[in-house]
This record gives sequence, structure tokens and C-alpha cells, in this order.
Amino acid sequence: MKKLICILLCFMMVFVCAACGEEKDKETATEAETTVDVIHPVSASWFDDAVFVGDSITLKLSYYCENNPSVLGKAEFFCAGSLGYNNAMWELDDSQAVHPIYRGEVTLTEYCAEKTGATKVLIMLGMNDFNVYGIDGTGTACKQLVDRIKSHTPDVAIYLQSVTPILNGFEYGDWNNQNIDKFNVWLKKFCEDNGYTYLDINSIMRDERGYLKAEYCSDPEAMGIHFTDAACAMWADYLKNHV
Repeated sequence: MKKLICILLCFMMVFVCAACGEEKDKETATEAETTVDVIHPVSASWFDDAVFVGDSITLKLSYYCENNPSVLGKAEFFCAGSLGYNNAMWELDDSQAVHPIYRGEVTLTEYCAEKTGATKVLIMLGMNDFNVYGIDGTGTACKQLVDRIKSHTPDVAIYLQSVTPILNGFEYGDWNNQNIDKFNVWLKKFCEDNGYTYLDINSIMRDERGYLKAEYCSDPEAMGIHFTDAACAMWADYLKNHV
């Protein structure tokens, strides 16, 4: 009889432990669900007081937004082909300067301070810097340019977008995806250290080997860096979910 009672008690203990374990698992699952960050995308109007600064890659985004005006609201674009962190700081009278045009040619700092009421500046530069200045020179110029913008417009919010990848077969010299990745690591830390927002556009444009996805490349017969409309749509969607 005692043996039977012991066996029954053992079964009851196993049942109670199992029930407790299930309850604990439910509590853990509930805690995990409550700690997951829920992304709430901003509306297109969020970009009404934003300005995008960039080279020919961002120019493509501007063309896309012209044809799809509801995508990024009334965002302004201050871009020029071949623009980089370094030459964006050149003087206007430099014979090789490629400053964008806004009611006449102006520098980026002048534009942000005097020509627009933007409270947010989203910058994507660097693609045109690596082969001339290397990673260190690109990083130094990035810091200097952002410092100039902040000195003229201290209240403006800075968003730095990663440099995007190059299509397979189009890398040469220091102009390669390895350097782009290294710079983006530096750029992310620079943002973290200074309270700026880092936007990893590279992550949505690259394939499993780190190259620009072929379906997102609009110039596979030329430079292998520019985007299709599908890529621009992905870019805009990423921005809405991460700014």
C-alpha cells in the first residue's frame, strides 16, 4: 500500500512540475512578445521638412520621387553627379567643383543654413571619395562636412546613410565593396558617438555576397552602382521604417 501511495505521489509531482513548466514557458513567451520593438513607419509628410544630400545615386531617388510625389512628401534634394564628402567643401570658384544648383550654385552649408527651412538632413556620400582619398580621408571629410553643417544650423537633425554596394564585376582599386563595408562600420560608430542617426541602406541593396543585387541595378552596362525604380521603392520604404 505504501509503495502504491509513493508511486501516486511521484506521478502527481511530475504532473505539477510539467504544469509549472508550461506556465513558465507561457510567461517567458509573453515577456518576449512585449519586449519586441514594433516598427511604426512614418508617413510621407514626415519628409516635408527634410533635404536629401547626395551624388548621382540620390539623384535617381529624386527622379523617382518626382514621378511618385506621394512617396517622400515634399522632401527636397540637393544632389550632383560625382559629389562627395570632400568636394562638397570646395570653394564655389574651384574650376573642378561640382556643387549642386539651387537658384544658382551654392555650397551645401550655405544651402542648409540659408536656402531651405529643412530641419532634417539625410546625407549619402562617399562613393566618389574612396578611390581618391581612401577610407580614412573619406571619414575625415565626412566629419568635417557634418561639423560645418551643424555649426551653421545647430538644430538640424543629421541622418547619415550608408554607402551602397557595387555590382559584381565593377569594382576596381580602392573602389570596392570591402572598403564600402569598412567605411559603413566607421560611419555607424560615428553616428553612435555623436548622436546622429545611421541608416543602413546598403543592407537592403546587397546580395548574399555583398554585391549590389542585379535586379536593383539600372546600369549593368556602365558603372554598376545606380538604382532601378524597384530599388528606390525599397529605399523609400526603408526610410519610412527607420528614420
